[in-house]
Amino acid sequence: MKKYMFILLLIFAASSWAQDYEKKFHVADSLVYAKTDTIANARKGYELYRELYVDVPEKVGFWHVYDMAYAANKFNDPETGFYWLNKLVDEKYKEQDLNLVFKYAEEDFYSLQKSANWEAFRLKVERKIESYQNELKAKQEQWMQQGLGGANYAALNDGEDLYLAIQDFEDYPVLPSAVFGYIKVNDTLDNNFFVRIPKSYNPKQSHKLLFFLNGAVRHQEIPAYPNTSLEEGWQRFYKQYAEEHGVIMVYPNSNKEFNWMLEDQGFSMVTKILKTLKQIINIDDNAVFVTGHSNGATGSFNLLVKNPSAFADFYGMNTQPKVYTGGTFLKNMNQRKFYNISTDEDYYFPPKANDSLVKLARKLGLNYNDHRYNGFPHWFPQFPASEAPVRNIFKDLKTQKRNPFPEKLYWECDDVKHGKIDWIAIHQLDTLQPKKAWHQEVNFTIHEKKYYDDKDSLRTKKVSEKAFDFPRKSAAIKANYKDNVFRIKTSRVSELSVFISPEKVNMKQAISIYVNGELRYQKKPTYDRDFILKNFKKTYDRKAVWVEEVRLSL
Repeated sequence: MKKYMFILLLIFAASSWAQDYEKKFHVADSLVYAKTDTIANARKGYELYRELYVDVPEKVGFWHVYDMAYAANKFNDPETGFYWLNKLVDEKYKEQDLNLVFKYAEEDFYSLQKSANWEAFRLKVERKIESYQNELKAKQEQWMQQGLGGANYAALNDGEDLYLAIQDFEDYPVLPSAVFGYIKVNDTLDNNFFVRIPKSYNPKQSHKLLFFLNGAVRHQEIPAYPNTSLEEGWQRFYKQYAEEHGVIMVYPNSNKEFNWMLEDQGFSMVTKILKTLKQIINIDDNAVFVTGHSNGATGSFNLLVKNPSAFADFYGMNTQPKVYTGGTFLKNMNQRKFYNISTDEDYYFPPKANDSLVKLARKLGLNYNDHRYNGFPHWFPQFPASEAPVRNIFKDLKTQKRNPFPEKLYWECDDVKHGKIDWIAIHQLDTLQPKKAWHQEVNFTIHEKKYYDDKDSLRTKKVSEKAFDFPRKSAAIKANYKDNVFRIKTSRVSELSVFISPEKVNMKQAISIYVNGELRYQKKPTYDRDFILKNFKKTYDRKAVWVEEVRLSL
């Protein structure tokens, strides 16, 4: 009995000790950032941090050390301030946060910047950042060469052999739980991303993958290198359920100029990241999904109606379902669904507008599902109640698969950069021609909106405005295939392509392509080796491997 009492006392003592040092960290932080008696309190907070650094060094993190440097700056002790700043760099408290030193430096280290040592420290951090960036990029290239990106198909001269080899590939590297990577957004800008690999990941088996796109893109910055912060805070439930269900999570970074909503120059970053990851990770090509919150949910919706081919389904929380860079072609949802999570106190997109969109989608035979949570504002992910819809997202995607070979397709675009859907593509528009009768604009009217007044009270106002904008003329295609026969109807299209896969045609028989009722092509398909390899390397998609492209001018 005494033995058990002793153990209980030890547990109680350890618990009390843990609570004690956690309280001290909180007090130290409060003192350092106190707005009264700032210098005296900064000294007190600094001394408390110093005690904790000696007593529990393993509990002292990046921001604790940062606070000690900040406190020294406040009581104007450059030697002490630089001592702790150098600790941040030299002891790798959290190497991915080195860039934060510069992000807040102008505001937080106003005294230290006057020192002759500041320039040397700044250069030291810059070199450290560059070194770390190069390390991450080298590791990414190594993994790509160890995976699908390094596959050598030069010896396969036969197109059918190449096709089968691509589909059978499964030699991927073992990866750590956190993967950091880079892509080229354009010739001058790198973007970066963070990937969380679940513990159940097996490089010999394909796995589901979910992109999370963050909101507030007008206020985001692309950091010097990626870090794990995007899976914390409002994304905490994604982290939890992705691990539970064995789903790979991907978190891209964005900013005002390069994002998935406001500008087309950054819109391709999600598919570029996916292309990179498919060379490293054993991804189930038919189980790639996108979700997000606010602007990120709008980005998910944009991918659905502008470039959905690589994805199975789309999700969004507090979404504004609208395209900002062109027309919102709702009927492009014909092969995939949008799983929307809305709240009744959201100013971003009116709840009644969501109701109207659900009715319109149902009328058109489209799959736009809205799941309403009452009593919550736009920042729903902040609340514990947001766990339920996130849990339901993972429950839903567990059963969903992409079909890259649907028998029927509809596609509309006003820019040929977004002219492809699965096995058909629009290459050239002819907007001088009149639209066909079946090619009609789809829209609805919003009658009320919510807004916050000067007292931060949620109000409702009456409006009369269209939900979607159509700044340019569009072209459209309706197509179907069966038994090696493709039948296509076009509106304002002057050039198109049909992509051939052995998964959907009999390669031993001729295919026939009718466009607007006229036979435009009839020939036995082939395994075009050069085309297979070139086209495959655009996406590294092992499930939708196209063996031939039939291009037609109309």
